[in-house]
Amino acid sequence: MDTILILTVIFTLVPIYFLAITAFKSYAEAYSVPPTFFPQKFSLEGFQALYKYVGDVPKIFANSLIISLMIIIPSIIFGTMAGYAFAAYKFKFKEVIFIALLTKYLLPEIILIVPWYWIMIQLKLVNSLLGVAVVDLIGAWTIFFMRSYISQIPLDYIEAARIDGASENKILFGIIVPMIRPAWLVAIVINFIWSWSSLLWPLIILNTRDNYTLAIAVTFVRYLYGSGSESPPHYPALAATSLIYTLPALVLYLAVQKWFIETFIKVGIKR
Repeated sequence: MDTILILTVIFTLVPIYFLAITAFKSYAEAYSVPPTFFPQKFSLEGFQALYKYVGDVPKIFANSLIISLMIIIPSIIFGTMAGYAFAAYKFKFKEVIFIALLTKYLLPEIILIVPWYWIMIQLKLVNSLLGVAVVDLIGAWTIFFMRSYISQIPLDYIEAARIDGASENKILFGIIVPMIRPAWLVAIVINFIWSWSSLLWPLIILNTRDNYTLAIAVTFVRYLYGSGSESPPHYPALAATSLIYTLPALVLYLAVQKWFIETFIKVGIKR
């Protein structure tokens, strides 16, 4: 078992290590044979290429961060409220409505592109960060996840609070929300990774470099030289972009990883 764990760690960390060192290699060293396992001379050539061919990298980073925040905050709020309603209330057509909500999660994104784009034209949100985020403000997966987690909380807590005269808002935000904080952290990480790595919809709705996201920047780096398909990719620039692109999600996951197993175990246990 220890051997398996060690091998797993090695296979996980080695690609990250090579990504990091390649970002600080020169273009020539990145193509050297045999490959070097440590930069012979630290170079910022990859990061300089980003600024030259992609544009204002801090601005692009900020765009990705703003879009992620615009998606995460409403998704967590609406997901918690809807998940609580589906878990704690009994009402007509509850399961039918729940399945209808999940339809968005089950449909491939490519099917929704055309109606989304038509709606954005009507709302005059084409080429705006809000236009990227608005289609995911209410996350079907977040509602499903919150409903599953809240379903594990005994209804006795809710009934006792109602007997004591607590309002529904007090029950939700004063009792339920403190009990589901681990689920919030997991939902934040999952929604962040999805929004941070989204490529197809931002690529279609955004048409100026000032509004580009890091996911779009990563795809552009492959074509740094000319129109590019015949030129070899600029690996230091690609590694630098990927490093900037990967670090926020990696740091966020490492910060909350201890709650992941606990949360998913609870979601998988039926009352």
